[in-house]
Amino acid sequence: MIAEPYDFSIDVESLENDEIQEGGLTTEQYIKLFSAYLYNNELCAAKFLWRRVPDSLKSNPELQKVWSIGKALWTKHYTQAYELIDCKWSDVLEPIMVAIKSRIQQDTLKFISTHYENIQLDKFQTFMGVNKEQAERIVEREGWTLLNGYVIPVAINEPELTLSGSQEILDRLVTLSSFTSYVEN
Repeated sequence: MIAEPYDFSIDVESLENDEIQEGGLTTEQYIKLFSAYLYNNELCAAKFLWRRVPDSLKSNPELQKVWSIGKALWTKHYTQAYELIDCKWSDVLEPIMVAIKSRIQQDTLKFISTHYENIQLDKFQTFMGVNKEQAERIVEREGWTLLNGYVIPVAINEPELTLSGSQEILDRLVTLSSFTSYVEN
C-alpha cells in the first residue's frame, strides 16, 4: 500500500462543535474542516459545509481550491482532482493535500484490485494520477504483475467493517443537518 505521508488527525467533531457554538469558523478552520471531509471521503458533508460558509469567506483562494477538489471528487473527475491537489499549497496545507491524494490512491488501488482482472497501464496511470514510472513502482510495490502493457492486480483483503463508525457518522450528520436547518430558517 501507499504509505501515509502525514498524520491526519484533524478533530472534525471539535471543529463542527466550534461552528455550532460560535455560529461559524475562521477561514483556516473551514479549510481544515473541508480537508478533513475530503480525506475521510465525506463528500456530502463537504458539500453542505460549502453552503454554510459565509459569502464573505468564499473569496479566499485556498478555500476555493479545496472546494474545487471537492467538486471534482463529487463529480468523479479524478484527473481534475489530482491536478488541483498537485497545485502549489501553503506550508500548512501541503502535507494535508499529500495525505488526501494518498487516500484517494489507496481507495483506487482497492477498487482496481477487486473490480479488474487486468487494466491497461495508461488507464491505471490516469486512475492513480501518476506518470508511467510511478505507476510501475506502485505495481511492483503492490506485488502486482505488469505484462504487455497491462497491470494484473491481486485482490487486497480488508478486514470486516463494523457499524459503530457508521453510527457515529450518522449522529454527526443529524447534528449538522439540524444546525443547517436552523441557520437556513
